[in-house]
Amino acid sequence: MDTEIKLLNWREGQIKAERLAANLLDLDGFTSIDPQCPLGGPDGIKDVICEKNDWKYIGAAYFPATVKDFKGIKKKFTEDLKGVKKNTVDGIVFVTNQKLTPAERDKLIEEADKQKSKVIIYHIERIRVLLDSPQGFGLRLTILGIEMTKEEQMSFFSDQRNYLKKLLAENSEYIISSIERKFESWKTSSDKIFSVIQNFYESTHSAITDVQQFIQKTDKRKLIFPKISVVTSELNIDLLQLLHKAILFETNNRFLGQLRKNQVWIGSPSSTIQEASYVPPTPEKVYPITDELLDNWRKIYHDLQQSKDKNFIIEEITKFHYKFLSIHPFLDGNGRIARFLLNQQASELLDSRNQITIEDKPPYFQALSKAQTGDIQPLKLIITQAIFGTEEIK
Repeated sequence: MDTEIKLLNWREGQIKAERLAANLLDLDGFTSIDPQCPLGGPDGIKDVICEKNDWKYIGAAYFPATVKDFKGIKKKFTEDLKGVKKNTVDGIVFVTNQKLTPAERDKLIEEADKQKSKVIIYHIERIRVLLDSPQGFGLRLTILGIEMTKEEQMSFFSDQRNYLKKLLAENSEYIISSIERKFESWKTSSDKIFSVIQNFYESTHSAITDVQQFIQKTDKRKLIFPKISVVTSELNIDLLQLLHKAILFETNNRFLGQLRKNQVWIGSPSSTIQEASYVPPTPEKVYPITDELLDNWRKIYHDLQQSKDKNFIIEEITKFHYKFLSIHPFLDGNGRIARFLLNQQASELLDSRNQITIEDKPPYFQALSKAQTGDIQPLKLIITQAIFGTEEIK
């Protein structure tokens, strides 16, 4: 309640409002966050420039010191909306300490649709939830001066410990795989061959760099995802194994196309199965559970194909995405296969022609954890935003 009261009765001014907005976006998985002029000066009708899953946005913070009626909120939103066209971005993230009903949010979305702009709205209740979560406790203390209770301190340190474990695990896996690849190349190459390869690398390095720079400057939203002959309405175990071989072919994985036959768990490299954050099904269950998932998808595919309800389609795609990852059918590459299938499903059923990117940020993993409890809405929001650039589709 203290968080809501302090937000609603904002006394921190515009500078802290813009800083809070930028930190909230970082907390919720946005990247390339660039606050413009929080200390004053012309900002080009934008408080923040940011990205999420390759969609580009301007961020606008609206934190008046008193409660405003919807007319006043809409007026400010409409003014900030002009910054989308001026800054050549995909949409706007509107962050406000005001209360907005679902119907009022729909009206703001309609206003953005008129301008062909994407929109994501952070209203007071959504901000409160973020600040009152373990990930937001530090930000809440810094901006609002609300100290953590003993229970919140325990949640905070538990969350940080798990996050640190994950970072260490990812870093260790990267280092180990890099060393393994290097040793493998030395083991299989004579000095002469190694010298030839090195000379070839040096002669082509500048060309590769030029191509990489071109790709980085290119708007990834304009990269077309091709509609291929693989149709997910026909997805079965054999086709899934074939896709695994094709997508991971260059990794030289010796288990290409093979369903998992070992027990695995998700956690740090040194963790035991008892300490794991998630334990996928045992090996003997992988085939029947995967087969059941694919069979259910084939059965519902026709209904999805005929449906005009995009929310229904996204919900089923979200369920499939989570269930596939929860099964963990392969020893390696499950994330890449899941993302490929997501792109293909969106291409077939939502006529999506863009490359869909979901970045491995904490909110994505938190959403997958929520899905374990039966709540798929956070994951659905992330997938909706990744496909359309906005979280709500009408």
